[in-house]
Amino acid sequence: MEKKQLIDRINTQFKGNLNSQNTSYSGINKAKAVWWFNIHVSKFEDDVHLLLDNTDHVLWITLPKSFVSNLQGTFKIREDKNAVDLEISADSKLLYLRDRKSGGTGFDFRGFVRDKIGF
Repeated sequence: MEKKQLIDRINTQFKGNLNSQNTSYSGINKAKAVWWFNIHVSKFEDDVHLLLDNTDHVLWITLPKSFVSNLQGTFKIREDKNAVDLEISADSKLLYLRDRKSGGTGFDFRGFVRDKIGF
């Protein structure tokens, strides 16, 4: 399922408020088992939604505004893009749903999973 279709389904089925500006989507990277995102720092001034595609389902993660007190101290920031650089582990046996990006703190996203959406 593509990003726009997922956003439409979530907004209809779960009465969500997702749109292309506040929502980022990733499939599992082919080189290593992670969902990879670059999200501009300014987007964290509001809620951020992540859609993690896992072939037979999608995990919907909601990061509320101010979910961490120090964005720069919690995540690796790509200075060239002024973006939060995330690699969220898709490996169920190794740091599942934790940020694996070098320079990050291993932030655990499990507490922010809003729903698991099957296909």
